[in-house]
Amino acid sequence: MNILVLGGSNFIGWKLLAVLGQTGHRVTVFNRGNQQRQYPKNVVHHIVDRRDEKQLASALGSEQFDVAYDMCGYVEDDMVHVLKILRGRVGKYVFVSTAATYADPFLLPLTEEAKQGVHSRWGAYGAAKLACERMLLSAHEHSSSPCVIVRPSYVYGVGNSINREAFIFDRISKGRTLLLPSGGEAIMQLGEVGDLCQALYLLAEHHVASGECYNISGSELVTLSGLVQLISDIMGADFQTVTVNPQAHGVTDRDIFPFDNCSYFTTSQKFSNQFGWKPQVSLRAGLEATYADWLRASKRLLNDYEKEDTVLANIRSG
Repeated sequence: MNILVLGGSNFIGWKLLAVLGQTGHRVTVFNRGNQQRQYPKNVVHHIVDRRDEKQLASALGSEQFDVAYDMCGYVEDDMVHVLKILRGRVGKYVFVSTAATYADPFLLPLTEEAKQGVHSRWGAYGAAKLACERMLLSAHEHSSSPCVIVRPSYVYGVGNSINREAFIFDRISKGRTLLLPSGGEAIMQLGEVGDLCQALYLLAEHHVASGECYNISGSELVTLSGLVQLISDIMGADFQTVTVNPQAHGVTDRDIFPFDNCSYFTTSQKFSNQFGWKPQVSLRAGLEATYADWLRASKRLLNDYEKEDTVLANIRSG
């Protein structure tokens, strides 16, 4: 197969390239070259800004692709030139969207038929991703442009560039008190990055009806407080938590903790039924590997404790 990857230098995209690098397929990667990477031998890397129509057209030339993976489409402006130039030149266009495109749910778990819209927590991010989805589905409907949409939930794992699990590793390792928004009883779902990328590769290998949408995430559910307990057990370290009402202190959940106190999870049953896929990495095993990598890392994500310290000071003085 001849495969195009838009993005590919960051967390999920880089892991996907590792998966594709173990195949005999020809892989072309377009990104802005913001990160220095040693790409697999079967990968040809071009520094391209997808929002620059002339640059994109020049880099593509007359090439045709069996599959294109879009790892970095976040807003409508990201899609305009790509859809125009790739029309009729891609057998399958896989867009990595997000479960944040679903509106506030009445029923959980969320299926692919759940109502979409602006969620009260995910806001602009989910709305922008949804606008990208609608552009793709409109192109599919009106010009038969082939597309498949994937909606992961929270993705974690080795190489995560978002300060989620590493946030908790950091606080526990330093003996800092973790602030749990509203008790941290919300139920959430995490998907391991390798499991997600194996699922993405299955979409290249198998026939998929154009216009299909799939939720893909882990099968285990955990509360925010349960996640902290699991991580502390993996680290072999004690921890302290304080329950906080963020709004009472003029902050948001994400100001003091890496996840919102919002129960939100999907089912991947549709994808599993069609492709025989199931997550291979348990939450514990995935976090163990991520923690081991965090311990080895020479460079870690930066942490800002100012808002946490302010809230703790308010609590202790009150």
